[in-house]
Amino acid sequence: MLESSMNKSHDYDKILTRLTTILRRLYEGDSLGVTELAEEFNVSTKTIQRDFNERLIRFPIEKEGRRWRMKPGFRIEKVQDLDNLLVLEILETIARGIGSEFALKSDKLFSKLKNGSQVPIHSYVSFEDISGHAALFKLIERAITERRMLRFNYHGKQRTVHPYRIVNFEGYWYLLAKDDEVVKKFYALEIEEPSIIDRNFRPDTKLADLMKGALNAWFDPNNEPFEIHLLAKKEIVKYLERRPLSPWQTIVTQHRNGDIEITLKVTSIKEALPLLRAWMPDLAVISPPSLKKAFEKELKKAWQFQTGHEEF
Repeated sequence: MLESSMNKSHDYDKILTRLTTILRRLYEGDSLGVTELAEEFNVSTKTIQRDFNERLIRFPIEKEGRRWRMKPGFRIEKVQDLDNLLVLEILETIARGIGSEFALKSDKLFSKLKNGSQVPIHSYVSFEDISGHAALFKLIERAITERRMLRFNYHGKQRTVHPYRIVNFEGYWYLLAKDDEVVKKFYALEIEEPSIIDRNFRPDTKLADLMKGALNAWFDPNNEPFEIHLLAKKEIVKYLERRPLSPWQTIVTQHRNGDIEITLKVTSIKEALPLLRAWMPDLAVISPPSLKKAFEKELKKAWQFQTGHEEF
């Protein structure tokens, strides 16, 4: 009985190895014939036909004449187009910034895709290393995709939430989720003992759209977004045109001297302040008065700290 079980297990291993090899070649763009595969794996053509017609039927494969291939759009093909190479190079720098484990996996894939071609791009992308937390992110992603409730411990308290989005603010990873009708940000690497609950929830589409406009960790989805009006000096206009401060940025006035006025939306004063700090002294607040006052207060503190003088 034991010997029979072992032989059966060995057969499964051979089948798995064969199917994995076939799939890898198909994804790489190869066109495969039944007869040549049967000879290679020392099985009958009937067995290979069963592989394609039954065991691999859920994969995006198709038969063209007497050969099988991966459907267009699903192949991992080598690219030589410069635009595509630039995209791959940028994605590769991002993957390296996320962590060593991601870099090792991505390097193999990008190397295969680029086929030895090199583009002289280097970028320092500073993300938290989440290499040791792949299982956590996969589980959260699954809960979001399947719209299932998520349970975990966070700062000593058990939470049961509606997960909406994983976001990265200034290199740090957060989960945006609804907890008791209040939307909260959970620092991802402090989430402990996560599990998916067998209970679905209906996402709030308005809330989901609002999250797409989150600018930084001070984003507060529980507040209604409000408009801020800013004056930008001509020296930074080209940068704000190349990379807007927000998806909601709009140029409302262009002055003769080259300065521009822009509007955008934020959910809190705290969410707006980091944008202003980053572009000092070339960005000024026109409205609302509450933001103008808060920014002036920050400028005063910075002056006092820098000079040691109380007067501003």
